[in-house]
Amino acid sequence: MKDPLLSDYDACLFLSLTNRCNLNCAYCVTHDSPVRENGGLPEINIPAFVRALEKTGKVFKIRFAGGGEPFLIPNLVEACAELTRRHYVGFTTNLTCANVREFAEAVDPRRVSNIHASLHVRELEDRDLTDRFSENFLLCKRKGFPVSATVVAYPPLLERAEAYRTFFGERGIDIFFGYFVGTYNGKRYPAAYTEEEIRTFGLSRIGLRAHPRYRGLCNAGFNIGIVWPDGNISPCLETPREILGNIYDEIRFNRFLKVCPVKSCDCPLKQYDKFLFERAVRESLCDLRIVKPLLEWGCRRLTLGKENRKIAPGTEEHA
Repeated sequence: MKDPLLSDYDACLFLSLTNRCNLNCAYCVTHDSPVRENGGLPEINIPAFVRALEKTGKVFKIRFAGGGEPFLIPNLVEACAELTRRHYVGFTTNLTCANVREFAEAVDPRRVSNIHASLHVRELEDRDLTDRFSENFLLCKRKGFPVSATVVAYPPLLERAEAYRTFFGERGIDIFFGYFVGTYNGKRYPAAYTEEEIRTFGLSRIGLRAHPRYRGLCNAGFNIGIVWPDGNISPCLETPREILGNIYDEIRFNRFLKVCPVKSCDCPLKQYDKFLFERAVRESLCDLRIVKPLLEWGCRRLTLGKENRKIAPGTEEHA
């Protein structure tokens, strides 16, 4: 079987079905929020979802993500078992729920694109869940699931960063630190990271530009979308009012790429799935509404380049 991360799917849906979570991390957008405990937790209408996917004729990568913990969804395991008959699933999860073991037994690892295990070290320590996380992680690893553990590089964790690496490394879990996006002590991150923090957490300067400001072409809404708890689909988090159908009825992707409508994109979907963005560009090249602006942009670049180059006396440029 081909690597599902490379070429086996045509489109992607990010399912943000709940904000409910069994943890309460200080750096989370739902920290101390009522939705963390009382947010909607709908069951997935599996037959309707499968029918809507089949009507598109596409193979999907379906990522269970969002502000909450997907494994709290009552029928998540049943849904994944059915979806992975044809499609792929992936997760962002804290990997502490009891049904993770059931999932590991019921779902084919070859149909899982990745399990991004968010390792919230202080919350696990406070709630005595460190062993459960480790056991579930190692179970998924033994079963052949593509699983990785990431710790948010929250500034207060700096002093214990190496200790955490050692502790989990001795258990067979390699951990990585990912960027904290938010405000701490009046400083806005990730821009506020110091050289010491970058070095100790193992971050890179390149990654600090992971949330760029741009108004370029984007495939959000073309072959990728965000799904809300009611099943409605939007191109991205920044365009919630634009509806592309519903996962329980009909999925209607846009026919053309769009220009990002915001000055600062905090969730650049075209970077999170570069394969689908590149594919979208290729598929759109036959559309004159896309090709013409690109050609005009390229011609302007060539013209400016010739004007700015210094040509030695007696030499000529040839096309």
